[in-house]
Amino acid sequence: MKQRLALWLVPWVYKAAMVLILATCRIRYIGREGVERLASSGRPWIFVSWHENTAVASALERNTGLAMMASDSRDGEFIARGIALLGNIPVRGSSSRGGSKAVRSMVKWLRQGHSAALTPDGPRGPRRELQSGVLWIGAMAGAPLVPYHVVATRQWTARSWDRHRIPKPFSTVYVVTGEPFSVDTEGLKNDEAAVTAAFSERMETNVRRALIISRGDWGI
Repeated sequence: MKQRLALWLVPWVYKAAMVLILATCRIRYIGREGVERLASSGRPWIFVSWHENTAVASALERNTGLAMMASDSRDGEFIARGIALLGNIPVRGSSSRGGSKAVRSMVKWLRQGHSAALTPDGPRGPRRELQSGVLWIGAMAGAPLVPYHVVATRQWTARSWDRHRIPKPFSTVYVVTGEPFSVDTEGLKNDEAAVTAAFSERMETNVRRALIISRGDWGI
């Protein structure tokens, strides 16, 4: 009984808290032009964000029909319900449990025209270390990968492995996206390490850009 109550209550509390916090913040989207070009051409894409952004990114992109992955674990059930409450599509599985099933499901949603959001260092890390699964999903679905990072001028940072971050009320929140990065299966088969390194650098470049932009708002 307590577990069922928690499974219902926790996702609603998360949704209410994040929507309320973001309602007090000024949201600035930077570098969205690449995504707008893909949307206008009818092509789906994959937002690729480090795990530390999960809570705020899910709320920022609410009601957009994005396919988002949640693990098959008990904790993943809370996340899946939160994703659904925010108007997006939960896809169950991970690289360690139900991985192949989750990859097939994600590719299916992308081929049907839904865009997606994935965390390539989740669900357990190491932090900001790109796992190649997201590259294969993008290649099989023909969906470009789009680096995505969120920084707030004032934020809480958790003591978790991913140093999860939540914006504080009345802060400015920067949502910074990079240029789409296309991946093909032949390139991955020939040199997966090189493709992984190339996209990892794109991710880190986008993180640095977001930090520079946010610090400029502080007058630093």
